[in-house]
Amino acid sequence: MLMKEFISGFSGKPIDKKQIATGMHLCYMNARALRDEAILLKENGHHARALSLTILGLEELGKIPLFCDMIRLRVDDVEAWRKRWKELQSHKVKLGVWSAYGRVLRIFGKNYEFKFQPGIEPLTDKFKQLGFYVSFFKDQFLYPENIAEDNYEWSDYFLTILDERINSFEPLHGSFENSEKFINKAVEFVTTVKKAKTKDELKEILSHWISQHVQRKDR
Repeated sequence: MLMKEFISGFSGKPIDKKQIATGMHLCYMNARALRDEAILLKENGHHARALSLTILGLEELGKIPLFCDMIRLRVDDVEAWRKRWKELQSHKVKLGVWSAYGRVLRIFGKNYEFKFQPGIEPLTDKFKQLGFYVSFFKDQFLYPENIAEDNYEWSDYFLTILDERINSFEPLHGSFENSEKFINKAVEFVTTVKKAKTKDELKEILSHWISQHVQRKDR
């Protein structure tokens, strides 16, 4: 595919459920590949590049909730689709929303041991850039690996977070079939919730839906 054709095709148009499921699955697979490559780089002493790939993996995983949210967009809502596609290119948005998506797993009786600290997005963007490029700070040039040497703890922290989330997302998006099932249930859920006319009805619908479709860990 020519890059000119690729860029012109990125127009923010609506996509269907199957395409959404495909996007979610492929983002999961790519995040997992970035994690694996980051580990290889780290094991071979390339800590700066490993840190950058780890951040990219977190961003890629962050696309999943944005794709999922597309199911509630109307096909004729041009502005909403344009905004969503734009958000898929935003570092701040991708890292700001994906950790919230993972909270759904608490319904299954799972909790993350390592929390993603609120407001940390600007730091992750800096780390991502510094791992690839020579920078200039306090009247001196800094080689990427010099930055990494002073930030091993951050590198371990982000890699652990990425690894933990990837492992927990595997049942949902480890295959296209799983992502497709997830989207179908999500559509059913949204459709059901719209039937509620009061808060009490909403609570009842949510309670019933969870009991029918979610198997808790302790069951």
